[in-house]
Amino acid sequence: MTKPSLPELLHAAVTAVGGTERPGQVTMTEAVAGAIDDNSHLLVQAGTGTGKSLGYLVPALAHGERVVVATATLALQRQLVERDLPRTVEALHPLLRRRPEFAMLKGRSNYLCLHRLHEGVPQEEDDGLFDQFEAAAPTSKLGQDLLRMRDWAGETETGDRDDLTPGVSDRAWGQVSVSSRECLGASKCAYGAECFAEAARERAKLADVVVTNHALLAIDAIEGAPVLPQH
Repeated sequence: MTKPSLPELLHAAVTAVGGTERPGQVTMTEAVAGAIDDNSHLLVQAGTGTGKSLGYLVPALAHGERVVVATATLALQRQLVERDLPRTVEALHPLLRRRPEFAMLKGRSNYLCLHRLHEGVPQEEDDGLFDQFEAAAPTSKLGQDLLRMRDWAGETETGDRDDLTPGVSDRAWGQVSVSSRECLGASKCAYGAECFAEAARERAKLADVVVTNHALLAIDAIEGAPVLPQH
């Protein structure tokens, strides 16, 4: 079977989202595909209404090897994963004869930590643990949020803060999350096998397109400790 052309793929994706192809979008799509194939750098400036998301998602999904898309905001990550990518994948599936997988990967502090939730927060004064549930009054807003998150921990599949509705304050979330430096490591943690952050990393390893943020991409590139799958 003849491999579908880039214009065919872009047309299918644009049609699926009810949009209209624009010359700038076509040019951008071809440039991105060329840069991926040539392993070269490309800088694109495009105005509002160009259709930039499809301009890079279509060649990324068609590439056949893992591509990382890094955004500046969590809001754009959600837009890509919840709206743009599902519709684009469905549109390209009949032409590609495969259904590309995609996943979102955030910093560890964006995921609920089961060890922190069940074992408490380490105290600076000694090696003991501080039980946030006992310390927070059940009738206070903090106490109510903590109890709600404990119930949510048994229901959520992702442990992603953005999936908790309604959301909670930074103070409340800080009681049940850890940074990468605070994490014990999956092999040393009693909850490592159930860890939401580790599960997100495993999903990313299986994805054709991984959506992340600039900070995580920079850490992966600069610190020499890979946090993103090979791409």
